[in-house]
Amino acid sequence: MKVRESFLLSVLQQSPHATAIYDSADLNIAFANQAMLEMWCADSSILGRTFCACFPGFKAEGFSSILKNVWKTGITYRATDTPANIIDQETKTLRYFNFEYKALVDETGNTYAILHTASDVTEHYLARTRLKQQEEQLSFNNELDLLANTLAHDIKNPLAVLKMGSDFLSRNIDLQVNISQRWFDTIRAAIVNIESIINQTLQLGRIRSASTLTECIAMDKKIANCIDEVKLIYPDQAVAFELGDLHALYAERGAVYQIFMNLIGNAVKYAKRTEKAILKIYSEKIDKGTVYFIEDNGIGIPEDELLQVFLANERGSNTEPASGSGIGLTLVKRLMERMGGTINLSSELGKGTIVRLFFPATCAGS
Repeated sequence: MKVRESFLLSVLQQSPHATAIYDSADLNIAFANQAMLEMWCADSSILGRTFCACFPGFKAEGFSSILKNVWKTGITYRATDTPANIIDQETKTLRYFNFEYKALVDETGNTYAILHTASDVTEHYLARTRLKQQEEQLSFNNELDLLANTLAHDIKNPLAVLKMGSDFLSRNIDLQVNISQRWFDTIRAAIVNIESIINQTLQLGRIRSASTLTECIAMDKKIANCIDEVKLIYPDQAVAFELGDLHALYAERGAVYQIFMNLIGNAVKYAKRTEKAILKIYSEKIDKGTVYFIEDNGIGIPEDELLQVFLANERGSNTEPASGSGIGLTLVKRLMERMGGTINLSSELGKGTIVRLFFPATCAGS
């Protein structure tokens, strides 16, 4: 067995692809080939030490928390065009990477190692960014189609709340004051959300130099509002919500509502009906900004469709029984990119999905 392990490590050592292996929950670096050491600007003295101890900068940027989540959940994490600061002695350089944290699990489903592979795509990323900027100057006609689809898609949710509220109040004239007041408050919040959606949607179509109205948003209240609306829209879905730290964001209120309403709504819509459905929402501060996680134990997304679901009018092949237009994740991705943020999905069929939203420091609440 040891001979076989030695042979495999020898093969990985010769691989031109940067590769590392972590073999414990505290992210002990059991192996790193020369390509990975060069990428990290490190040497073999890091072997046998923890990832966090060797690379405090990566820890501050949130990579260690992703690795620990992969170890805990057993769900592989993949990301593309991800920025990271590489420190070579005293020089810090921003580079971009495609990488994968692959969970290696035993027959009982417990993680025993993480296989980390990565490639530096900085030059390709910068070239694509320049090309994208040029293309965006010519894409306003396509933007108009997105605006129409966005309005049609996202206004449906608060409109549904308005309809339910008005129908309920009209059928129950002699309600207790406190009950009717709660419904009036819900209706008022739905109207505010419709106004925010319209303002944000119009903002998407304006010239990019136009200013955006930003404000400090208390996310505990905003997410509670989204959860209340989703429960009204999907009353038959029994989902338990587990909320952690919800750090404030400094952003456009309508955009934040659309992002979290779409993601929470999707998680509830596709929640499992055969067992206890749980949706966890929490956040953490990193040196570049704030990261939000939305973690469910729902139906999951097929691995080969994780990128496809961000395309307009595309949905996971296993979502057919549920209604939907497929515009939601496209809009979320657009909104995150407009704020300089990113969205990544990790998922496994039958096990669930983890959404990671990165909001840059300019969106961090004061």
